Amino acid sequence: MKRPKTLLMLSGGLDSFGAAADLYARGDLAAALWVDYGQKAAPGELIAAQRQSAHLGVRLYRTRIDIYHQLEFTSGLINAPLDDEGGIDQLWVPARNALLYSIGAAFAESLKLPAVGLGLNAEEAREFADNTSAFLEAANHFIFLATAGRVQAAAPTVDYGKREIIARLVAQGHSLDDIYSCYRAPDEAGRMCGTCPSCRRLKAALEANELSLDERFAK
Repeated sequence: MKRPKTLLMLSGGLDSFGAAADLYARGDLAAALWVDYGQKAAPGELIAAQRQSAHLGVRLYRTRIDIYHQLEFTSGLINAPLDDEGGIDQLWVPARNALLYSIGAAFAESLKLPAVGLGLNAEEAREFADNTSAFLEAANHFIFLATAGRVQAAAPTVDYGKREIIARLVAQGHSLDDIYSCYRAPDEAGRMCGTCPSCRRLKAALEANELSLDERFAK
């Protein structure tokens, strides 16, 4: 029987859930890891990641890093104001995906798993360099060296846009109800804000698939 090989960095959002589901379908999902890096959305993300990992039947590891609260530059995702109509600069978290790959590689190596995965996607790659296939290739080289060849970097969704990720999740029989793709903390009902750039991208992808999750959004 094939042994699952990949630790997936599971944020609770659409992209990482899509990546986890693809690995699960291939029998390659071994475990998941959620990271609290100070993001405003952490409470909603953690609940979503817990539900998704339980649904997929894998253990969810958790860890926390404090680096971003120590930097002069702050992100709208962490402790700077978030303008729903602002540019992408306010959404940038310095070296976040590089840190996530590195943390995940350390966990994977300690668990004797040969791969660590992130939910990179082609849609956000248009604006964020750390979602591109070039970034994945560079991360794979770095992680391979950093772990003495024991771990490689993976990104099952790197060639997919969000519309495609949703379509694949639905085709694979997974519910979208537990996704948390919002830059803000959940409201008292556990809902996403519905107005931030991440919520708008999720809504557009749902609409493209003739789907709706209106009850999950505050607006």
